[in-house]
Amino acid sequence: MRTQIAWRHVLAVSAGLTALIAGTCARAQVTARASDATRSQGGQDHEIIITATRLAQTLGKVPESISAFTAAKMEAEGVKSFADLVRFTPGVAYEADSHDVAIRGIQSTAGASTTGVYIDDTPIQTRDLSFDAYNALPAVFDLDRVEVLRGPQGTLFGAGAEGGVVRYITPQPSLIRASGYAHAELAGAAVGGLSYEVGAAVGGPIVEGRLGFRVSAWGRRDGGWIDRVDDQTLAVIERNANRVDTGVVRIALAWAPITGLIITPAVNAQQRSQYNYDNFWVALSNPGAGRLRTGTPERMANNDRFVLPSLKIEYHAAGLIFTANTAYFDRMNHVNAYSGTLYNLSYFQQLTGAGLDPQLSACAICAGDPSPLLLSTGRNLPGFGNYVARNLTTNQQQNFTQEFRLQSSDPDAKTTWVAGLFLGFNAQRGVEEINDPQLPALTQYLWGENMLSAWGQDLLPNGDSFISNTLARDRQIAVFFETGLSLTDRLKLTMGARYAWTHFDFTNTSDGAQNLFDNGGVAHATSGGKNEAPFTPKVGLTFQITPQDMIYATATEGYRIGGATPPLPASACGGSFPTTYNSDTVDSLEIGTKDAWLDRRLQVAASAYLIHWKDIQQAVYVPACGLQYTTNLSDAVSQGFDIQAQWRVRPGLQLELSAGYNDAHYSADAVASTGDVLAKRGDSLGGAPWTLSVGAQYNFSLLDHEAWVRVDDAFAARRTAAIPAEDARTDGYDPGLRPNPSTNQLSARASINLGRWTMELFANNLLDQRPRLDLNHQDQLTQLFEAATLRPRTIGLAISSRY
Repeated sequence: MRTQIAWRHVLAVSAGLTALIAGTCARAQVTARASDATRSQGGQDHEIIITATRLAQTLGKVPESISAFTAAKMEAEGVKSFADLVRFTPGVAYEADSHDVAIRGIQSTAGASTTGVYIDDTPIQTRDLSFDAYNALPAVFDLDRVEVLRGPQGTLFGAGAEGGVVRYITPQPSLIRASGYAHAELAGAAVGGLSYEVGAAVGGPIVEGRLGFRVSAWGRRDGGWIDRVDDQTLAVIERNANRVDTGVVRIALAWAPITGLIITPAVNAQQRSQYNYDNFWVALSNPGAGRLRTGTPERMANNDRFVLPSLKIEYHAAGLIFTANTAYFDRMNHVNAYSGTLYNLSYFQQLTGAGLDPQLSACAICAGDPSPLLLSTGRNLPGFGNYVARNLTTNQQQNFTQEFRLQSSDPDAKTTWVAGLFLGFNAQRGVEEINDPQLPALTQYLWGENMLSAWGQDLLPNGDSFISNTLARDRQIAVFFETGLSLTDRLKLTMGARYAWTHFDFTNTSDGAQNLFDNGGVAHATSGGKNEAPFTPKVGLTFQITPQDMIYATATEGYRIGGATPPLPASACGGSFPTTYNSDTVDSLEIGTKDAWLDRRLQVAASAYLIHWKDIQQAVYVPACGLQYTTNLSDAVSQGFDIQAQWRVRPGLQLELSAGYNDAHYSADAVASTGDVLAKRGDSLGGAPWTLSVGAQYNFSLLDHEAWVRVDDAFAARRTAAIPAEDARTDGYDPGLRPNPSTNQLSARASINLGRWTMELFANNLLDQRPRLDLNHQDQLTQLFEAATLRPRTIGLAISSRY
């Protein structure tokens, strides 16, 4: 929180590094060309080495459902963020606003994260303390690879890996070979502003065999495509307001003082600034005609920065590897999680009865006019003026993690094993506030009363009408063990277990007229906690049919740490509500196969799974007071399959396929303590049931230069099963909501290697699809709807150099 980085210097640093690499490339071109042939051909790395099991193994030998993307593959597919990776990864869904990742349907917006997010060996996921505690979104520049592990990973990765794990693996400094990479890009969209980036990475030995380094810097502007307008006059306030600026710096050293010992200190730093969110107002927009507008009076910004220093010590000796990883994740996130203006007016609309029944209206000026305070086109406050209330949600994380591992070093040995100790001490603060200096005037306007008589309390000195400040601490100590035993030359047994001691506690203070409405107008402070000792076992069998073909079956568990929430005011919310919640758990059974046929030209990985999710941690919204609490409600079942295939049809031509099916639904009714039915058995947990991605790449020679062309198409099917809010049998039924339509994103890329530099022409969303996605509004009674869409067709040119 205390660290600040001058991100405006990132582009300057990047430009300097680009120049450095350009000069070095000329000297290194001859020796590097052969070793980098696969990269220049679009990154067709057929033997990807991963460390998902903490052992370095080829992807095809790991008996788990895993997608792995090398840096070269991500470059060939035009991946700029995890949102892009999802298109090529079966069984994974991504929520653009909250950065939540759902794997195999396991996702919840309450409590701890269901997906583990790692930068190298450091977990960085967040806990939802208030509305919209957003996860950090690491950039994908200068990565060695990204690994996506599907299914619970409770044994090796512990709490927060309930649905799976996403690992961002950074390149390690080399002690023997210099390397570098420079990249620049410029793109324009059919609708919206320019996107551009520049970045560079360089590394190599300082003292050959003893000391090496790696440094990188990158800056990117993602152009916006939604205009912000005045909802009363429709005058444009800011064009392309949803632009995003991202800056990344990474510095790492590797020191080998003695044979077998490598000490790697590193610092990762990132800042991401989104100037406005990606939602447009349905009534003011026409996506097909290129008119995308939002009339939200306040700018909906999202500013997120983190610094991650780490120290990794690795020692190899006598067939063993000892690893110690120490890290401190320091993050501050400021975000307008929701529009304070729209939230307040929808809430006040319920209090006044405006738009519902004129006989119930307490609105002084609305007595003869029952018009709602929010029309489909914006605010409806005739004669009042420009009413604006701002929400600001702040999430801070200060996470210290320490892990020690001792393991065997040979992944092909008859017996492999890894044992470890994990320590996590995480502090997180969530502050949610609504700043509303116009509330006294609006109160008089709506009800003819002053603040004290209407709300029981004046505004706070800084103009806030609502503030909730929560400080939470997660502590975790865990021991884990996993071993692979070769029962025969072909049959292998895997067993593992993790035992953890977890502690959660929080303190909360709340104040403000809206927060304490009908509760005496007095600020209050509360605290709570939860202690647990979860145990997560794993067992699996692998049968190696041939050296290229295997089948496997795995049974494993995952969990999320329980917690506690502040009590809701009984008088305002209409009853008493739970203040603690337990861990929820998943039991997963997976069967799969990994095969290589046609002299390894055709490689296929497929798996099917059945997951039982028990005592789901869920956020329950209480309409009477506009607040929420977290509790354990109902169970769910997630079942489906995924398949990934690569086929080198002939030299130079490769086809790729990723497909997935997921059916995640409630297996029992979810009923709150008040008797409200929140979900019915069979209701969907959300997400597209079918996803399909196909790609084709052709490598060829053009005027004695290596070249390739590539086409990718990603399809996501429309969800047919209702989520709880779309089910008329639930108390939260909202007849205005609709499932997302099916989407289809076609992209094309062409590249040529000109020796020192590679040039690439690309087109994303080639068909310029603009479907209406994520339709939403403040509540069932609000006429104003918002939605999102795909980034319009974007065509650009990139240039890069690698040695």
